[in-house]
Amino acid sequence: MGQKSAVDRLPKRLRDKLLAMLADPACTQKEIVEAVNAEAGKKVLSKSSMNRYAMRMEKFSAKNKQAREIAEAYLERCGADSRNKMGKVINEQIRLAAYDLMLELDELKESAEIDAAALTDILLKVSKSLKEIEHAEKLNAERTDAIRKAALAEAAEIVGKEGPKAGLSDEFVAELRKKIIGG
Repeated sequence: MGQKSAVDRLPKRLRDKLLAMLADPACTQKEIVEAVNAEAGKKVLSKSSMNRYAMRMEKFSAKNKQAREIAEAYLERCGADSRNKMGKVINEQIRLAAYDLMLELDELKESAEIDAAALTDILLKVSKSLKEIEHAEKLNAERTDAIRKAALAEAAEIVGKEGPKAGLSDEFVAELRKKIIGG
């Protein structure tokens, strides 16, 4: 596999310090680099590696924020009871993220930052994840269909019981039940 970034190679305590400082808007990248290197007692982090890492984290945060905003707007517009639709939106977001990953992997492969075995492993994991998403969508569709059919059957049963009490003819009740069930 390709070499890890300088930030990923840092010991946990230094990486945690870096992340805490990075989350503080008052800290500059230069200050972070100086603090990490000072605590390490030697130069373990360059300004450019810090900048690349910060840009990667900023891009990741922006995508997460955008996904959250889309989800919140969707729920606000469609209501909290639209979980099945929300699941479809999330699945589509995951597909888009996988597509973005594929583009980035292509760039990494060309820049020799990742080897063929690692690339194959990542592609295998992405394809398995997409397969699981498809399976989950199929199960959701089947559940939705079963719930819809059960609700229609219950409505038809109620029409069958209550229709004659309301003065509806047996023929009309039978026709109405047939239309409700879809037969």
